[in-house]
Amino acid sequence: MKFITALIIAILLFVSVTPTAFAQEASAAKVPQVHGEGAYLIDVQSGQTLFMKNPDEPLAPASTTKIMTGLLAIERGNLDDTVTASSTMLNNKLVYGTQIYLVPGEKMLLKDLLYAMFLNSANDAAVAIAEHIGNDLPNFVKMMNQRAVEIGATQTHFLNPSGLTETGHVTTAHDLALIARAAYQNPLFAQYVRTKSHTISRSSSDVPKLMINENKLLWRDSEVDGIKTGYTAVAQNCLVASVTRDGRQFIGVILKSPGREIYTDMQDMFDYGFTQFKDSVYKSSGSVMSTIYVNNEPVNLILDRPIYVTQKLNEQAPVLNLRLIPNYTSALTSVEEGQVVAHVEILNGETRLDSVPLKTSRTVLPQAPNKIVRSNPMPWISGIIGIGVFITLFNKKRYAARYRSREALLPSRRESNS
Repeated sequence: MKFITALIIAILLFVSVTPTAFAQEASAAKVPQVHGEGAYLIDVQSGQTLFMKNPDEPLAPASTTKIMTGLLAIERGNLDDTVTASSTMLNNKLVYGTQIYLVPGEKMLLKDLLYAMFLNSANDAAVAIAEHIGNDLPNFVKMMNQRAVEIGATQTHFLNPSGLTETGHVTTAHDLALIARAAYQNPLFAQYVRTKSHTISRSSSDVPKLMINENKLLWRDSEVDGIKTGYTAVAQNCLVASVTRDGRQFIGVILKSPGREIYTDMQDMFDYGFTQFKDSVYKSSGSVMSTIYVNNEPVNLILDRPIYVTQKLNEQAPVLNLRLIPNYTSALTSVEEGQVVAHVEILNGETRLDSVPLKTSRTVLPQAPNKIVRSNPMPWISGIIGIGVFITLFNKKRYAARYRSREALLPSRRESNS
């Protein structure tokens, strides 16, 4: 009897304890085991971090550098521009490795060079783009670093547009995630990096024309929609990838991975994000964030798009700090409905997650200038004339009365001659 009782108790303990232990083990097993030296997973909608490994370690980015090169080309250039390859194409210290074999004087459209750079990772295409947009390589590199600071990638330092190895050409997994997120919000950029293959136009017949995207995840998984691969002996394998599922988008970064497991590691990161986190609307689009006064008229500032918050399952959502930043330095005298006059910065603690534009709710026209009332001089002139006439008549009557009184006091002539 004691044996049976002990057996039942053991079974009950097993049933009650084991599922919890299995659940904890399963939950722990879902945390990605990334082989790369640096890694980062970011939620595109909220800007919040879902996973990281050595996020601030300076590492060589290899051809993921071309994310910034392409973004600047799209922002600053015209896709239908004709780009003429310079003699730099012959400089084997600046142009080597993967190429489409541009020759000095060859002309190509900027949009085709972008396909060659994004899909085929052509280093000569990256240099030709940089010289076209920046006029020369040093100036373009300066533009790259300035744009990185604007995005918030403050630990990034670029030295060339292609990602070829140079001492001091570094980024971090965190910075690269920020750059990729900013770039992907440009629709043209997103279109390029999710393209699997494209045939470019070139005048010669014996040069590469069919560009094939080297991102293996793009071919394996229909939910993957970009972004860029990279490899050098120093940087090893690098990958920045985007995935969209059920309206949620993540961007993952893995740097300095020893082998092809970089793709399975990236998929593990994505699965971790989708299964362990959820998004919710923190502030809906159209929410009134503040009210300003224009010519003493109240104007609401409303959100241009929703603010999202990401939280880990079974954990409390973080409290976001919202900071209003006006775009103007002096009082507004007029606004149009839908005009962006400020933005709201979203912070999680001290970490800046995003910036959302604020638009005006109504139109307020400028005040009409004060009219100077010009008085009609005629009433004044008439009044003055009238007063003059009155005084003249008054004096005339007084003179006449005085004259009559004097006449009355004098004896008549008849009496004096008598």
